Amino acid sequence: MKNRSETFFTEDEKQSIEASIKEAESRTSGEIVTMVVEQSDGYRDTDVTTGILAAALLSIYPAELFFANSEFLIRKFIPSMSWFSQIPDETRFTAGLLLFISLTVILTFPLKMIFRKFPLLKKFIITAKRMDEEVKERALRGFHEHGLGNTKDSTGVLFLISIFEKKVQILADHGIYSKIKQETLDRYASSVGKGIASGKGGEALCTAIKEIGNELEKHFPRSHDDRNELRDSLVTEK
Repeated sequence: MKNRSETFFTEDEKQSIEASIKEAESRTSGEIVTMVVEQSDGYRDTDVTTGILAAALLSIYPAELFFANSEFLIRKFIPSMSWFSQIPDETRFTAGLLLFISLTVILTFPLKMIFRKFPLLKKFIITAKRMDEEVKERALRGFHEHGLGNTKDSTGVLFLISIFEKKVQILADHGIYSKIKQETLDRYASSVGKGIASGKGGEALCTAIKEIGNELEKHFPRSHDDRNELRDSLVTEK
């Protein structure tokens, strides 16, 4: 399934990606890591927000229905009210409001879990800006977690593909940025994203790795004592 990080690329594509990294690193002191994550953030705050909103929307009709029939229902469930010739509007409104609040509270938790279980349901609520920020944050976290900030010459490059957000982020260490600008890396990220959209993600990623390898070779040629510091195989995480 394409929404799972482990199966986003086929086994043949994974082997091609690893081979592309090894070939690129054979010509440069740069270290390249590729990473696929299912989503950059859990968006738990959105689960709560959407759960409350959905629960409130679902509770409106029952509350209105109760209010419309409150004269009969209140007399039915509160026998003392039967003595009133007419139930006060304030009492009817309060009863309807209490039902609305109660239903909203009761429904919020299961609906929150549904949105968490099926993240695509909340995707239309999360802004593009929020997703951009989360992908960049996940790339930065992955950069440090996988040792890209600890290379000898500060020449680590991370390719991050975030499936839920449908975004590709390329992040480099400060040694790279002294020669190659982020705008250049963003162009390669865009080409990978277009390749994924057209069903040729593995091929597009391999091409981008090769081209970035060429860039790295110009500015950071491989030294005689260079060694492979980081894994070449694709990293997959949730």
